[in-house]
Amino acid sequence: MEPQITTMNTSSFTAMVDRAYGKEQELQGNRGTLESVITTHFAQMSAKNHLWKRDTFRMLLLHLYNESCFTILRSPDYIAVLANISSFGDKTVKDIQGWEKESFVPEEQLASLIKHCFAKYPTPEFLENVFASDNKIHMYWYVQLGRGDSVLTLSGFPVAFTNKMAHAFRLTPATYTVAQAIRRAQALGYGATAKRADVIAWSALADSFEAEYFWSTVVHFVVKVNEDVTIDKLQVVLEYLEMFRAQQPNMDMKGRTWEALLRQAEEWHTEMAKKRDAEGYEQWKRVAIADFYKEEDEVTYYIIQLINSVQLYEEGYEMSHCVADYTYDCANGSTAIFSLRKYAIGAAEFERMVTIEVSPASREIVEAKGKYNEMPTQTQDKLIMEWAAKEKLKPEYEYYDGFYEPPVNPAPQPAIQLPRQMPRVAIDERYYVPPRYRQEDNDGTEALLLIGKIILYIILSVIFMMLVFRWMLT
Repeated sequence: MEPQITTMNTSSFTAMVDRAYGKEQELQGNRGTLESVITTHFAQMSAKNHLWKRDTFRMLLLHLYNESCFTILRSPDYIAVLANISSFGDKTVKDIQGWEKESFVPEEQLASLIKHCFAKYPTPEFLENVFASDNKIHMYWYVQLGRGDSVLTLSGFPVAFTNKMAHAFRLTPATYTVAQAIRRAQALGYGATAKRADVIAWSALADSFEAEYFWSTVVHFVVKVNEDVTIDKLQVVLEYLEMFRAQQPNMDMKGRTWEALLRQAEEWHTEMAKKRDAEGYEQWKRVAIADFYKEEDEVTYYIIQLINSVQLYEEGYEMSHCVADYTYDCANGSTAIFSLRKYAIGAAEFERMVTIEVSPASREIVEAKGKYNEMPTQTQDKLIMEWAAKEKLKPEYEYYDGFYEPPVNPAPQPAIQLPRQMPRVAIDERYYVPPRYRQEDNDGTEALLLIGKIILYIILSVIFMMLVFRWMLT
C-alpha cells in the first residue's frame, strides 16, 4: 500500500522533520542531537529511486508525534526501528495513520505498530525483534509471513524445512533469536524433545548456517542421541567437529556414536588446553611445607604440592573448579596449592579428593574443596588435620567439624603398615556417631523406674488411709 501523506499541525518537531526531509543527502552522522539522528536516516534513503522510504519515514515520525509517543522519538535506537519499518513502506497492509497508541511502554508501541503495518495474518512474535537489527532479510520474512506466505517459501531461508519444521518455527517463543528459532524448529522436526531442541537452539549450531549440508546432519545426529546431552558437552563436541571438518571437509556423521565423539572431543580439548598452557608455562619453587602420606590397609593417601601451571590446569579440569586461575598467585609465592589424592592397590589411576590452598606467609589453610567445590568429607578432613598438625598449619577453611581432634605431636608414619592382629570392623561413616556424642538406649530402664515409683506411691497412700480410718474408729 502506498503511503498517504496528510498535512500535520505545524510545530517545532514538524518543522525539524521537514527540514531534515528536504536536506540534500549528506551523511553527517549523529552529532548528539535529535535532528542529526533523523537527518542521517533520511540521507540513507534515496530521494530518486525509493522516495516512498523517505515519505514513510516522515509519516511515521509525524504520526507518532501526534500520538504522543515521545519516548520513541527521543531515542536513536527506536528511531532506527522506524527507519527499518520505512524500508518496507511500499509493502504495508494498513494505512500508517490508522494506528493508535494503546500502551505507554515504547517497546509495546513499536510491536503494535509493526503488526499494524505488516501483519494481515498472525506472525511469530519473536520476528518483531528483527526490526531492531540490521538484517533486512529477516525483516522481509516478517513481511512475507504477515501477508500470508508460507515459511517454506521465505526468501533466502538457509535451511530446507519440512512442514513439521515450518509449523514449529511459527510457534517459537518470543525470547528466541531468528537463528535459534530455526535450529529449534529443525530439531523438533527431526523428532527432538522440547528439552533437546532447546539445547540445540542455544548451542553454537545457531551461530552460523554455512556448510548447512553438514551441520544439518549434526543436528539430526544430536537429536537421535539416547544419552543425556547438556549444553556444555554439546559445545565441546561442536568445537571439535568444526576443527575436524576444517581438516577433512568431506567428513560426515555416519557410523559415529555420541560416547566416542564426546570422548574424542574432550581429549582434544585437553590437549589444546595443555598446548595453550605450554605457551605460557610457568613453574615455581616449592614452599617450605612438606608433602604428606598415610597408608591404611590397601590404600595410601598423599597430599602433594602442585608446582606448575599444567598441574594446576589438570587439577581444576578433573575437579571441576577454578584452581587453574591461581597460576599467578602460586608463581609469586603468595599461595601454595596442594592436592589430596588416594592411591588404591590394583587401581589404574589415583583419585583426586580435595584441592587445598595454603598461605605460606601465615601458614594458614585458606581453603579446601572437593570436586565441584564441595566441602571435604569427615575422612578427608581427618587426613588434612593430621597433615596440618604435622606441618604446624592453621586450618582456617570450612570443614567437617565433628568429633576428631588431631594429635599435637603425631607419631611419624611407618614406611610399611604392619598387619594388625585383630581384623578391623568396617564403619559406615554416614551413620557413625562418636562415643561422646552417642546417646545410649535407656528408654526401657527409665520406664521401669517410673512404674516402680507409681506403685510405691499407691501403696503408701493406701497404708496412710488405713491408719487414718483405724484412728477414727478408736
